[in-house]
Amino acid sequence: MRGMQSFLKAADASAYQGDEQVRNLVKEIKGIAYDSEDMVDTFIFQVASRGRYGALKRYASIFDEWIDLYKTGRKIQAIQKRIHSITNRWKTFNIKNIDEGEGTSSANQKQQQLRRTYPHAEEEDAISLEKDMEALVAQLITEEERRRVISIVGMGGLGKTTLATKLYNHSLVKRHFDCRAWVFISQQCQRKDVLQAILKRVSRNTKEEMERMNEDDLVEKLYEVLKEKRYLVVLDDIWSEETWDLLKNAFPINGKVGSKIMITTRNKEVALHADPFSLPHEPRCLTDEESWVLLCKKAFPKDVVARGDFLDADMERLGWKMMKKCGGLPLAVVVLGGLLATKKSLYEWEKVSKNCNIHLSEGQLQQQGVLGILALSYHDLPYYLKPCFLYLGLFPEDFEISKGQLIRLWVAEGFVTLQDEGEGEGTMEDLAEKWLEELIFRCMVQVGRRGSNERVKTFRIHDLMRDLCIKEAKVDSFLEILHDGGHMEVADSFSNSVAKARRCAIHLEDNMNVPWDQRSSHLRSILFFKTVVNEINIGFGKRQMISICNKFKLLRVLDLGGDIPFRRLDREIGSLIHLRFLGLRDSFELELPSSLGNLRGLQTLDFKLYDPPLGVRPVCKVPNVICKMKQLRHLYLNPFLDSGHMRLDTLSNLQTLYDIWAGSWIEKDLSKLINIRKLKIWFTERKQVETVLESLILGLKSLSFIFSNEFSSDKTFPDLKPICRCNGLSKLRLYGRIENLVPENNPFPLNLTKLRLNDSQLEQDPMAILENLPRLKILLLGSNSFIGKEKICSTRGFPQLELLMLSVLGELEEWRVEEGAMPSLRHLNIRYCQKLRMVPEGLRFITTLLELKITGMPENFKDSLQGLDGRGGQDLYKVQHIPSITFLD
Repeated sequence: MRGMQSFLKAADASAYQGDEQVRNLVKEIKGIAYDSEDMVDTFIFQVASRGRYGALKRYASIFDEWIDLYKTGRKIQAIQKRIHSITNRWKTFNIKNIDEGEGTSSANQKQQQLRRTYPHAEEEDAISLEKDMEALVAQLITEEERRRVISIVGMGGLGKTTLATKLYNHSLVKRHFDCRAWVFISQQCQRKDVLQAILKRVSRNTKEEMERMNEDDLVEKLYEVLKEKRYLVVLDDIWSEETWDLLKNAFPINGKVGSKIMITTRNKEVALHADPFSLPHEPRCLTDEESWVLLCKKAFPKDVVARGDFLDADMERLGWKMMKKCGGLPLAVVVLGGLLATKKSLYEWEKVSKNCNIHLSEGQLQQQGVLGILALSYHDLPYYLKPCFLYLGLFPEDFEISKGQLIRLWVAEGFVTLQDEGEGEGTMEDLAEKWLEELIFRCMVQVGRRGSNERVKTFRIHDLMRDLCIKEAKVDSFLEILHDGGHMEVADSFSNSVAKARRCAIHLEDNMNVPWDQRSSHLRSILFFKTVVNEINIGFGKRQMISICNKFKLLRVLDLGGDIPFRRLDREIGSLIHLRFLGLRDSFELELPSSLGNLRGLQTLDFKLYDPPLGVRPVCKVPNVICKMKQLRHLYLNPFLDSGHMRLDTLSNLQTLYDIWAGSWIEKDLSKLINIRKLKIWFTERKQVETVLESLILGLKSLSFIFSNEFSSDKTFPDLKPICRCNGLSKLRLYGRIENLVPENNPFPLNLTKLRLNDSQLEQDPMAILENLPRLKILLLGSNSFIGKEKICSTRGFPQLELLMLSVLGELEEWRVEEGAMPSLRHLNIRYCQKLRMVPEGLRFITTLLELKITGMPENFKDSLQGLDGRGGQDLYKVQHIPSITFLD
């Protein structure tokens, strides 16, 4: 199996990718690899199943064991015969060693010729993004001593080349530079050809003279020519840092003042590598209105568009519907418009609308569809990133994907291995996060929300990129998607591949019934996604759960997606011994069987309950079998589970322990959890807090997330001073009364980036302490965290704070902000502070503020900002510089 993986990796990196024989060979070997994996995992399941019987039955099953061994041996022999057969055919067809990287590149050369760009071929109907143009023209004509690189970065089809062409031909740019050159790079960069193309534009050397020069001579000659001129060189479609390194020595760094290089690339890392001091420009997607204008320009003659009466209501409705599928990607809009230009009737438009995705995939744009252009980014991915990208196709359209959840799934799927973890990259989760960042840098996924430490929290994938995931995944039997009552999102022509699909995503809808009997028993992953909001998933129940457990014995990932409509998890769950990820979110009444302890390889067990009500006691127990899961890395419980009795001392790999009730395990086991990173505990006694604080000093130095509390009797914290010794702590949440919060007894570590206080009942203003935390970016002062009347933010206080929330501070009357306080504040949220008379005068000095939200405040407070007529009140001048001000009841 390792040999087959090595071959597939080498084939992926070779120049043979376009060869039909090699593609078939790779597909066949992938099939053998899948069958080998199934055979091994099935044998492991058989052995483990025998181990669950008593002694007498175990002796009686020796004969069955011999039979299983014999059958497995025969399967191995059959696989070896298939491998020998492939090897013989390989020799018969005279295919060279794939490792050598030699092969025909005619397909690549043709593709490169079709995609070649020229500076004179300016897009006539492009949507002009004036602000982008103004900013970039200003950068290009700025006279700086050192050569600068201006980068335009974005996903394929976003209009990078179109924008670069407009800039190249801009009148101010033409006048500013002594010479200009445009060269198309692409993935197969031929250094000599590129250097000759630039030299041809900026010098008088003849073709014959340049042909006689070797690459070193060309570099030297080009350097000498450019040194005496203010030059602009455009490198269009540069893919790798290595390509830049091959070319950069030809461009003088300290030549004539104001010289520039402009590059377009799909990889932000390339841009930052070329010039780390220049911020890459990332064009945005088009708005719906801009997309509509572009579509009409492409679909209709200019004189017709000018009249504005060219569409009836039905055609306009269809046009908007199809335009929405383009997701603001200019390339997709252009392809769709070109197609509609040949369709004149409503009937023809309806036909295009029904197969819009197919037309976008196969539309003719230089003989490539939109997905063909986007696929270049996929094929450029390193081998280890390709399955990570394809995995994103399992998620529904427009789904906000949690970074942490995805990373745990990648690890469970085996994309990141323990061997990777041992190569100095930190944990498997750290490496997976690095890979996700690489996909972001390559513009293949879009960032959603970032945390206080600027790490990505959520992200999305463009609809057309998702279509690419699904298209590429079909070829490798990588996944299938079920929705609309069992309808497959995968095309029928790939039914044979789907029959062997390794992963299945169920996009649940009302009354959906999944045909499990038609699904392959070799599935490794089943993920449920609820796509209908506020509807009960009637089609999935206990019987379907038992069916999953009985049929899919090789499952590694089972994510039920939350809101499970049954109260008792069947004991058959214990038969899924290969399971590494079990997701049972939002299941606060679910009873768990003791057979859960059979899942010895489980890495993630997720019972997380979002927004649990405070003070609610647990209603059901977790069996004390978690300690058997020695591979467990992430344990998400919820406050409704009576978890305080659990034994955890064997879980040395545990990184996340979330929403667990305090109990005897604190004294016995907490200090043994040496890899803990995230910890959230619910308490009932003050003494338990003291015990945890002692453990924090002794064993939990890498703690970095949450420490929260809710008491049933005494709500007062003991001395929190030990927390400040947790130098790795970056996020802290405290629920409960805090005494003596004074500078000399400050419990907060200096590395803290996020702090939330609830029910702290602080009588003295905590700002004098909190504003001195140098890295604090998010401060959430919740209900009754402060019961005083006056709060002051001092000059130079909160140097890094970006988000501040004041919520349900019932006694707060006056809040003063001195000039120079909170110089980085971007978001301010004031909620239900009923006695607060006005916004602080000092807000007018905070020029970084982007958003002010005011919720549940008295009418006089709102009137001081809005005025009775909505034209502004007496305090409006304090906040009128803020772009977004919203008032909510």
